[in-house]
Amino acid sequence: MLQRFEWTDRLSTGVPMVDIQHKELVTAINDLADAIEQGRGASRIKQLIVFMKYYAEWHFENEESCANKYRCPLAEVNHRAHQQFIQLFEELQQQYRHSQADESVAVMIHGKLADWLVNHIMKIDKEIGQHICAHR
Repeated sequence: MLQRFEWTDRLSTGVPMVDIQHKELVTAINDLADAIEQGRGASRIKQLIVFMKYYAEWHFENEESCANKYRCPLAEVNHRAHQQFIQLFEELQQQYRHSQADESVAVMIHGKLADWLVNHIMKIDKEIGQHICAHR
């Protein structure tokens, strides 16, 4: 059974704009898990790749702008993490293309996105959110 996420305060950064955008990512991860378990992961991954390309550009720009505006000490760490994610996702796209839409690639991409959610949003983004909320 693939990992799913429920939006709770545990995921909240306290910055409404950022949290709304993160909720979209949570929904995308959960939708992919559902599709994989229903045998539709390979077809759903195409939609997710398109979504993630635009989501990452849009969300990262918004989040980094907000962190810079409030002179967050983790702004540069966050920027580097976003660059690493973009590079990782480009590699995953290539693997997907070369796999001829293999279901195992959908599972791997789900795992990477779930890992990002846990290790980035729940650590770096939450800390950035605390800084922003304290300086508003």
